Amino acid sequence: MTAQPPVLEMRGIRKAFPGVVALDGVDLSLHAGEVHMLLGENGAGKSTLMKILSGAYRRDDGEILIHGARVDIEGPADALARGIRVIYQELTLVPQLSVAENIFLGALPARRLGIVDRRALHARTARLLDDLSLAIEPRTRVSRLGLAQRQMVEIAKALATDSDGGPAATVLVMDEPTSALTNREVKQLFGLIHRLASRGVAIVYITHRMDEVFRIGERVTVLRDGRVVATHALNEVTVSELVRMMANRDVAEHFPKVQVPRGPELLRVERLSRAGALDDISFTLYAGEVLGVAGLLGAGRTELARAIAGADRFDSGHLYLSGAAATLKSPADAIKRGIGLLPEDRKAEGLVAGLTVTRNVALPHGRRLAKLGVLSPRGEEKLARPLSDELRIKATRTQPVRLLSGGNQQKVVLAKWLAGGVRVFIFDEPTRGVDVGAKVEIYNLMNRLTAEGAGIIMISSELPELLGMSDRILVMHHGRIHTTLERDAANEERVVSAALGLDGGTPGQPTPDGAAG
Repeated sequence: MTAQPPVLEMRGIRKAFPGVVALDGVDLSLHAGEVHMLLGENGAGKSTLMKILSGAYRRDDGEILIHGARVDIEGPADALARGIRVIYQELTLVPQLSVAENIFLGALPARRLGIVDRRALHARTARLLDDLSLAIEPRTRVSRLGLAQRQMVEIAKALATDSDGGPAATVLVMDEPTSALTNREVKQLFGLIHRLASRGVAIVYITHRMDEVFRIGERVTVLRDGRVVATHALNEVTVSELVRMMANRDVAEHFPKVQVPRGPELLRVERLSRAGALDDISFTLYAGEVLGVAGLLGAGRTELARAIAGADRFDSGHLYLSGAAATLKSPADAIKRGIGLLPEDRKAEGLVAGLTVTRNVALPHGRRLAKLGVLSPRGEEKLARPLSDELRIKATRTQPVRLLSGGNQQKVVLAKWLAGGVRVFIFDEPTRGVDVGAKVEIYNLMNRLTAEGAGIIMISSELPELLGMSDRILVMHHGRIHTTLERDAANEERVVSAALGLDGGTPGQPTPDGAAG
């Protein structure tokens, strides 16, 4: 395969933003039928390189060759016309439109006078989804789909053509495509990737999950600080060598858990219910504790987080903060009472993409920073500067957060809750799309928060993370807490069994500390 000329070459690519050199002479080559892994810590330049390939950014220097011919990619439409498809980590679907309309947006089949041919649209979409083995109704509005289903629709959209729904890509880029998928959906995706590669599609696969690298990749390129560290065949390197290349250090301890003596009660949830989402939820969170929440997609984990944070109303039940009854009618009420939510979808719910790093950090603290009702830029900068430095956010504080990598965006969300007053932290998928080194930074931050007397509710789909960092784990199944596992009693088999509703205790039975067991 590699003896043939590359389908794509990027040579000496350079890109700078104000105060930051994102790419400094990067080379990347792809061959037909190859699955090429692209690795690097957040801020290493992976997403910037792919945005240049997709036409979203213009390179400052360097050249791009397709089938040996030098090209200038003038914009996203030009990239599409050249067979380049990029599936970004942050989804680009229009929630108000149907699955079919999203997949063929910009190329809707039409009758005379420009009227959309709905029958042809739905038939074409059904063929494409069937080819991908996706059980999704073409007429379904995207807003009604879960995050995993939206990810699969995004993939279908990238593979669609104007005519028969077959693969349209010569080069397909996938940026963290499995971050919201179940194990079954991951296997389905990998099967699709192998089929596409067998048809000659060149695939760039960006991930922070090291097990995926060796499961589907053939070659790997590692970026660090905007430069290429190395490109290797995957049978020539080990996981530890790749981690060392990415971080320029050994990451020996992936889960540096520091156990803290259990302190007083911070949050108590009693018989919380919401029709169709939550059913009789009871538990207690203590100072110094990381309370993990496990469960399959649809188990009610995110719905629980949103109810506690005041984002969604619940039908019945009570919340108590430090022993006192609390009525939280909005997220603003929760913030006032010391509850901070790091949401699963940071782009839509955790950040204002067009605002700067400094302004995003300061947003929840506007009243404290305002003078005569007007926000103080000096006060915002004073608040944001030390947090930006502490969390090692790789960006200038004047940059809009939409220009940051996914991991650095996550750090901005964390920074705004560290800015003051929060004692109950709800982390919903805190390391989703975050590299190995940055994960350890987040875990160390969690250790610091619990040592200072905070309590953390950590929702995660990564079992090693839950087992490595939690003091207790609540396992949810169909909107209920099926089982509560202490740290020394928790293992992967018990958590998975309980998540499936097969084992681990009697649903809804209170344990002595108030958690539903």
